[in-house]
Amino acid sequence: MNKRFHLAVIFIIILAMITSGCSSKSASNGVSEEREDVATGDTFPIVKNKTKLKFLVIQDPMIIDFKTNEFVKWYEEKTNIEIEWDVLPSDSATEKVNLILNSGDLPDAFFGVRFNEEQYAVGQQMFLPLDDMIPKYAPNFEKVMKKHDGLRGIITATDGKIYGLPSWNDCYHCSMSQKLWINKHWLDELGLKEPETTEDFYQVLKAFKERDPNGNGKADEIPFAGAVKGWNTDPNIFLMNAFTYSNSDDLKLIVKDNKVETITNKPEYREGLRYIQRLYKEGLLYNPSYTQNNDQLRQLAANPDAEILGSFVTGANVNIIGETTVGPERYRHYVAMAPLEGPNGVRYATHSKYDAAVPGAFYIPATSKNPEAALRWADFLYTLEGATTKKIGLKGIGWEDSKPGDVGLNDEPALYRTLIPYVEEPQNHSLMQIGINYAPEDFRFGEAVDPNVDPFAAEGLEKMLRDETKNKYEPYAPKTDSLSVLPPIKLKDEDSQQIQTISVELANYVKESTIRFITGDLSLDKDWDNYVQNLDNIGLGKYLDVYQQGYERQYNE
Repeated sequence: MNKRFHLAVIFIIILAMITSGCSSKSASNGVSEEREDVATGDTFPIVKNKTKLKFLVIQDPMIIDFKTNEFVKWYEEKTNIEIEWDVLPSDSATEKVNLILNSGDLPDAFFGVRFNEEQYAVGQQMFLPLDDMIPKYAPNFEKVMKKHDGLRGIITATDGKIYGLPSWNDCYHCSMSQKLWINKHWLDELGLKEPETTEDFYQVLKAFKERDPNGNGKADEIPFAGAVKGWNTDPNIFLMNAFTYSNSDDLKLIVKDNKVETITNKPEYREGLRYIQRLYKEGLLYNPSYTQNNDQLRQLAANPDAEILGSFVTGANVNIIGETTVGPERYRHYVAMAPLEGPNGVRYATHSKYDAAVPGAFYIPATSKNPEAALRWADFLYTLEGATTKKIGLKGIGWEDSKPGDVGLNDEPALYRTLIPYVEEPQNHSLMQIGINYAPEDFRFGEAVDPNVDPFAAEGLEKMLRDETKNKYEPYAPKTDSLSVLPPIKLKDEDSQQIQTISVELANYVKESTIRFITGDLSLDKDWDNYVQNLDNIGLGKYLDVYQQGYERQYNE
C-alpha cells in the first residue's frame, strides 16, 4: 500500500513539473505568456523575457498608428514589453469604455482613458490602489509627488488611496491667466501712464472714450471689453482682484486659512460690483461684454475701419488679437497690464496653481497580468528623457541635448533642443500628449530658445507670455498657502447627490444676480441683504460644508 502510494506521489510530482515547464514556455512569437519578474528602480529592461501587455487607449487623429509608432517601438526595445493597443474610436469612446468596464474583461492598463473613479475604483474595487507599489516600481513618480505641492491630494480618492497616475502640464503663464491687455499705443498718444489703481484705470478709460485716441474724429472708441464663453474673458475677475481675492468658478470659491468659502456673499464683493457698475453705467465697460462671445470680441479688435478697442481681458493676447487677426502693426499695440490696486490697498493676481494637474492618466485594473511591469512602464514617462521622447520623438531625431551657451525660456541654461517643429498634422514619431503628459515648469522652460527673439513674432510668443506673467502678475499672487483658489475636490457619491440640485441653483442665482447688480436692475444697497439671505436659503451652508469635508479629506495630511 505504501509502495503504491509513493509511486502515485512521484507520478503527480513529475506530471506537475512537466506541465509547469509547458506553461512557462514562450508563445510562438517569442513573447512570454506568464508573469515575469520586474526590475525595480530605474533598471532596464523592465523584464528579462519579452512580455506582452494590453493597453486601452483612445484614438487621436494626430497619431497614425500606435503599433508602428516610432516611440512605441523604441520603448518596446528599452523595456522588453510589447504593448497590444486596444484603440477606441474617439467619437464613441465614453460608451465603449462603459461597456468594457461593465463586461469585466479589462486590459492590463488604461492609458489616458478616464472613467468614474468613485464608482469603479473606490466602489467596485476594479482597479488597484497604487500606494504600496509606487515606492518600489514608480520611484520617478514618487519624486514628482514630492516636487509638486498639492499633487498627492489632487490624485487621492475619497477612500484615501491613489488609483490613477496623473498628467502634469505646468503652463506657467496659464496659471496666472486672468490678464488684462491695454492699448499702449493709445496711452502714448494721450501721454498717459499705465494705470496702477482702480481710480487710475477709471481715468484712463474716460480718456480713451473722450479724447479720440484713434484720431479719426469719431467717438467710436470702446475703452474696455470682455466676453462670455472665452478663455478668461470675464471682466469681473480681473477687476474684483482689486477688492478681494477672486477665483473663476461660478461661486468664486477660495481657501482661506484652510477654510473653504465663497466671496460672493462678502462686503468686499459688493464693493467690487459697485466699481464695475460704475464702469458699466458710464459706458467705459462695453455693455455687450456680458452677452457677446469670444468671436465677437475678436471682431471688435479687428475692426477694419479704425482701431477702436482700448483694453480687454483674456488669458493670452493672441486669443483676441492674433497677428493674423488684426495685422502686425495693431498686434504690437497691446501689452499686459498688472493687477490694479483697490481703494483699500488690495491687489491680487489669481494663481490657479492646481490647474497643472490632470488626474486619471493611467490606471491598472485589478485583473492586470503584471501590474508591477505596467507601473514601471508608466514611471519612465515622468523623467526628462521619457517625457521628452514620448512627446517630441526619439533623441537625435525629435530632440537633442542642449549645447554650451543655450538658454531656456527662463534665461537659465537650457536642458534640450527641439529638432522637429510642432505641426497640426498626423505623425508617427511620438505619442504627443496622449496618456501621461508630464511637462513641469523646468521641462517647459528648459527648451533652448533664441534669447533675442522678437516677443511679437510667432516664435517669441511663449517667452513674451512668460515674461509678462513673471514681471507683472507673479508679484501679486498670494505669497502663502493660507490663501488660494479651491483645489480639485473629489466628492463621495452620496455627497454629490446631496448638493447636485443646490450646485446648479446657486450657480445660476449668483450669475443672474451679479449681472443684475452691475446693470442696476438690482440695488447694491437695498437688495444686497436679500440676495445674501437667498444664498443661504438655497443651501450655501450645506454646499460649503460638503466641500470643506472633501478638502480636509484630500489635503489636510
